[in-house]
Amino acid sequence: MYMVMAVVNKYNLKNILEDLFSNNIEGITVSDVIGKGSFGLTEADNQPADLVSKVKLEIVVSDIAHREIVMECIRSNAHDLGRGAGKMWWIEVGGVERIRTGETDAEALTTQINKKISNVQSMITTHIDTPCS
Repeated sequence: MYMVMAVVNKYNLKNILEDLFSNNIEGITVSDVIGKGSFGLTEADNQPADLVSKVKLEIVVSDIAHREIVMECIRSNAHDLGRGAGKMWWIEVGGVERIRTGETDAEALTTQINKKISNVQSMITTHIDTPCS
């Protein structure tokens, strides 16, 4: 299993997500991040470089084939010949567990649509259920 991580421009996010979903890739974490790429600590005019707002994607997949699909979805939608298009990298994942069902590894990464797993009833209370002070 692998976790693919990418930091890309925010305006590419919608296209990346649509491409991932069309390739049946689910379970994506998206975070707002700021950072500094390889521009150096100062710009050409010796002024401090600004931190740039981007998004970070984290996607865990079960095998190399899915890793390549994810990377191509990101690459094809975030590719920009200018500076600051982003970076992506991957690491091996030792294991995954779906907390709700206890499924592990590849089973925990598959979609729930075709499985016959009933939803777990929870005892959640709201302001309607509890007295106001």
